[in-house]
Formats: sequence, structure tokens, C-alpha cells
Amino acid sequence: MSRRDPLLPNAGIVARREYRDRTRSPLFLASTLVLAAIAMLVAIAPIAVRYLDRQTVTRIAIVSADADLAQRAVSIADTLLNIPPPAADLAHWSKPYLVEVLADAAVAGRLLQDGNLGAVMIAQRRPSGQLDIALETKEGPTSARSQVLSVAAFGIGVLDWSARLPPDAGRDPFMTPTYRVDQVNGASDGGTPLDTRQVASRYVLGIMFVILLLISIVVYGMWVATGVASEKSSRVMELMISAASPGQMLTGKVVGIGSAGLTQYAAIAGPALVLLAFQDRIASAILGPDWVGGAPLGGLTPALLVGYGVFFLLGFVLFALIYAAMGSFVSRPDDLQTLSLPLSLLAMTGYLVAIVALGGGTGTMVLLASYLPPFSPFVMLARLMVSAVQPWEVVLSVGLLVLAIAVVAVAATRMYAAGVLLYGQRPGLRTFIAAARRG
Repeated sequence: MSRRDPLLPNAGIVARREYRDRTRSPLFLASTLVLAAIAMLVAIAPIAVRYLDRQTVTRIAIVSADADLAQRAVSIADTLLNIPPPAADLAHWSKPYLVEVLADAAVAGRLLQDGNLGAVMIAQRRPSGQLDIALETKEGPTSARSQVLSVAAFGIGVLDWSARLPPDAGRDPFMTPTYRVDQVNGASDGGTPLDTRQVASRYVLGIMFVILLLISIVVYGMWVATGVASEKSSRVMELMISAASPGQMLTGKVVGIGSAGLTQYAAIAGPALVLLAFQDRIASAILGPDWVGGAPLGGLTPALLVGYGVFFLLGFVLFALIYAAMGSFVSRPDDLQTLSLPLSLLAMTGYLVAIVALGGGTGTMVLLASYLPPFSPFVMLARLMVSAVQPWEVVLSVGLLVLAIAVVAVAATRMYAAGVLLYGQRPGLRTFIAAARRG
């Protein structure tokens, strides 16, 4: 077996060449600046949303078998939750909470899981006359809303006791209502439930992470496909494939162009994270001292950063391998738009399911998508941000993703080896399958 000439290209040489050519391109600098500006706009979006819409109404449901008790609960909760700020213009101020009665606890629970309710307060009267009030919410017992509703529970007990006083002098002793918070599928930090600000921070960060993952996969995946298609159209690939193996060429493309993309990604994410870190100060300067937002990075932990990095890298590698194999089948870079549409739809599907998960959705579709590649990088990341996920679920999701990458790498290498020599034919599903079988 002859020794390979050290001047011939291998995976490392191909990767370094691709990285150097990409990062030195004027288009690289221009696109980096544009995407960095977009990322900073995304980071500052919560302030704009708060500025444009300060009157978001949160629904609170009261469930009780006693109609009179339910109405008293509505009256007390509405009074305590909808206290106008001291400097508010009452002529234009709207109540931030809508407190209403729901007769069916099961229906209220489903609405809470779907995100249509902010909380459900269940009031029951024990045989002794003492009230038992349970608050079902996705927030923790230390959140501001839970604390206010604990005061409401006491007020409900006082009002209910006074309303049931007999007309004569005899009266039963007052018994303080019991009050507990039942958190529904809530995220925690080291076993400690998150407060309202941390929950809001996790939600905003989750949206940002999922959007950046989607943009990175689509944009940098197309970089990989375009690089392969350009070399094929110029016939340069025919010379390179005779000196390096298809596996080395494919690895070099993914590593080189992918590293250039991740360099750009770091330049994009850095300014956005800086803006997030100082978002409260910027918001206070723009919106005034009545800004209530919470530290945007307050809910971020090292474990979440590690999880984001793992799912980002694995998801990018999975899609980049598919994009590279796809690029080897086109004779002109212009033909990539048609072939890239199915991959973009796959990534968009994962993004949309992740948005559902960020909104508190825990249905079968969300659970399955969090384990199933290529959707798992989006959906499992979203679940980690806003809900309680068991360690075995993360291990299973990562394991299936790694297994999928291994299978796709083998198939992509075979398709790449066959596709680089395929000219003048319109690629289709049968062509891809036949190439994956032949190798």
C-alpha cells in the first residue's frame, strides 16, 4: 500500500482552506454585521414588546363547588391583583388580570396546561368549615403572583366567615384557610422552583436560543451545500476527489465551513448577550422606573449553557452532513434552492414545535419531537428552558441524536461519493436512495 503524498489534501487541509477562504471574504464580514444587528434586535425585542403592549391580560380561574364562595374568591382576587400603580392614569389604565369562575376543574387544568390560563385557584370547604385553597400554576410558590394570591386566600376566608355569621351573638371561631401552591411541570434550579422573573427570563432566552439555532442551521447549512456545489460546477472537485477520500472531503467541508459559520455565530451572539446582561438598565432608562421585567439572564445556569451548546453542535452537524450530501448532487449552485426547501421545512417544523413547548405545551407531539431527530435539538432545548426534564430524558435525546448523526454520516459519505461525479441529471428521491446504497 503506497504512502499518501503529504502535499495532497486531507480532511485537515481541506478544513483549514475552507475556513480561511470563508473568513477572509468581504461577504463574510458584511453578513456577520447584518446578522449581529438582527441578533441585537432580537435581544432588545422584549423591551419593544413591553413598550408597545403593556396591557396583556392574564386569566385566573376560580373553581369551587360553592357558587357563593367562588364569587367571594373572584371579588377578593380581582381587588388584590388589579391594584393600579401609583402614577397610573386611571382613564387609560386596564386591569392586567381577568379573574373568572370555571365550574369544571378538569377543563381549567387543560386550559392551564395549554397556556390559556395563568393560574387556577381551587377553593373547597372542609366539614369543619375551614377553607382549603390550592393554587395550580406553572410558577413557583415564591413568585409574586403566588404570594399575592396567598393574601387573597386569607381575605377569602375572612369574607366567607363574616358572610356566614348568624344573626345572633353566637358565632363560630375563625379558622385561617389553608393555602398551598401546586406547581404544574415547572422548571427548577437545583430543585428550587423558579420565581416569576426567572420564568420570564427562561422563556425569552428559550425563544432566542431556538431562533439562533434555526438561523444557524439554515444559513450555515446552505454555506456547506453551496461550497460543495461550487467546486463541483467548476470541476475542481474531480481533481480533489482523486487525491482525498470522499469521507475526508465531506468531513473537511463540514468542519471547515462549519467552523467559519460558528466564528460568525460567536460574533453575532456576543453583542446580543451583552445587551441582554444590561437589558434592565436600558429598559429603565427608556421606559422609566415603572419597568417590571427582571434580569434577562437571571434564569440562565451553566447546565443550560452546556445543554444549549450540546444540542446546537449536534443539530448543526446533523443538518450540515445532509446539506453537504445534497450539494454534491446539483450541477449548478442555483439548483440548491429547490433541494434545500425540504430541509428548511424540517428545521422550521422543529422550530414551531419548540415554540409550543416554550409556551408550556406538554402533549404527545412535544414529547416525541424532543427525542426524535432532526427535531430534538429544537424541542428538547425548549423543554430544558421552561419545564422540568428528567436526566434520563436528556441522555436518551442526545443518544438518539448521536446515533442519527452516525447513520447520516455513513449515508452522506456514500451519497457524496456518487453525487460528485453525477452531471446533467435532475436529482430526485430515487437518485438519493440509490447513491446511499451504492457508495
